Amino acid sequence: MELIEDWKTLQRMGNQAFAQQHWQNAAHFYLHSILMLRHHLPALLQPPAQGATLGVICLSIAVQNLADCYHRQGRTKRSTLVLNRALRDFQVLQSLLCASHPATVALLRESCRLRQLLYAHQAAGTELNNPLIPGVWGNATSARLH
Repeated sequence: MELIEDWKTLQRMGNQAFAQQHWQNAAHFYLHSILMLRHHLPALLQPPAQGATLGVICLSIAVQNLADCYHRQGRTKRSTLVLNRALRDFQVLQSLLCASHPATVALLRESCRLRQLLYAHQAAGTELNNPLIPGVWGNATSARLH
């Protein structure tokens, strides 16, 4: 599927920029992949919905990578905004799909992953902004997702 190959390329480029701490470039690649997937997601969700599950997973990974990029810059509010928007979008999609749709389980699972990262970023942001609590900048939120 060409869409997924394009997504992989953008994620690799974003990950390379992330590894070199070129935050603006990394965010650009991650955001571009999110916009690309969001553009194609309605078509992926239509019957027979081949690729719908993979599309949801890829979108979630791209959102997590973008949020992590913002979080690494200390932009916790921006990270929270990105994750909350994705969660709302996933909830809307979930409400529009029937229970037997192939992407239903992926939407639930990826919503949990987004929420978990949201809570981790919020907790780390609170600790980083509080001089009485030592920061935990290098914990689980620093792992690259793809």
